[in-house]
Amino acid sequence: MKKLSALILVTLGLLTILFIVSASGAPGGRRIHYSTLFNSKTVSTISGEVVRVEQVPSGNGQDLCVQGVLKTAKGQITVVLGPKSYMAKQGLTLTPKDRLTVTGSSISIMGKPFLLATEVKGDRTMKLREASGRPVWAVGDDWHIR
Repeated sequence: MKKLSALILVTLGLLTILFIVSASGAPGGRRIHYSTLFNSKTVSTISGEVVRVEQVPSGNGQDLCVQGVLKTAKGQITVVLGPKSYMAKQGLTLTPKDRLTVTGSSISIMGKPFLLATEVKGDRTMKLREASGRPVWAVGDDWHIR
C-alpha cells in the first residue's frame, strides 16, 4: 500500500511539473517565432542564387514557414522568409535559379547558420521584417517573446 501511495505522489508530482513547464513556455498565450532570434548587431546583406525553396513547420504550428537555400560566394545559407500564407497573399514567390540580394540578421539554429530576412530584392523587393526584427505580418504583440 505504501508503494502505491508513493507511486501516486510521484505521478502527481511529474504531472504538476509538466503542467508548469508547458504553461510557462509562452506567457500571455503569445506564439514563439524565429523573430525572437533577431539581432540588429548581426544584420548584413548577401547576394546569391536560390538553390531550393523549402517549407518547414513554423513556431506556432499553424502555417508553414518558407525558407530559401541561397548559394553565395561563401557557400550555402538558409534564408528564413515568412509564413507560406503571407507569402502567397502578397504574391511573393521564390524559385530555384532566382538571383537575390537579401538583408537580414545572421542567426544560428542548432549550430547551423541562417539569415532571418528583413528584405529580399530580386525582380521586385519584398519587405518581410522591420529593422527591429518585427515581422510585417505580425498583429499586435503576437510576434515575439522577450
